[in-house]
Amino acid sequence: ANGRLFTQAESMSKHYKCPCLLIEFDPAKSFSLQNQNELGVEIRTDAVCSKMSLLAMHFPKLRILWSRSPHETLRIFKALKTNHEEVDVDKAVEVGSNESIDALLNEGGCEDDEEDEVNDAARDMLLRLPGVNLHNARKIMKECDTIAELAEMSREKLREIAGPVTGQKLFTFFRQKMAAT
Repeated sequence: ANGRLFTQAESMSKHYKCPCLLIEFDPAKSFSLQNQNELGVEIRTDAVCSKMSLLAMHFPKLRILWSRSPHETLRIFKALKTNHEEVDVDKAVEVGSNESIDALLNEGGCEDDEEDEVNDAARDMLLRLPGVNLHNARKIMKECDTIAELAEMSREKLREIAGPVTGQKLFTFFRQKMAAT
């Protein structure tokens, strides 16, 4: 309920090529998130399956691993580790700090040019605008090249490319005056 899992998924998606979420069950309990009788047809804020569905929709690259027990988790990790190099623990711990982000981005020895860095920043900014998610962000990015271009669009054009609700939110956001202090 506090958004911690969402924040972790967002951070993993930003820093890792293949972010994974492990859900490990208690071996003494049922291997399910929710009782079958509790499943409904609508998304509810108090339903675990609804939250997992929203998480999967919001982070399409996120892989969800299910494990029946700690022993099964060990088998999963061993299988995933096959044919991969040993993890650099120091590097993994530093993910999230500015220095490590720069190091990870330039790890291949190939420097990103300035335009790519600006595009990454613009994408991050776009995803933080009201109502914008991964799905409608792709549509928006196909229609305009800059945030400034997006801000100048008419209400009708914003509603057309981002959907009626998000288009209205963006239109209002870009035309709202900042309060004087």
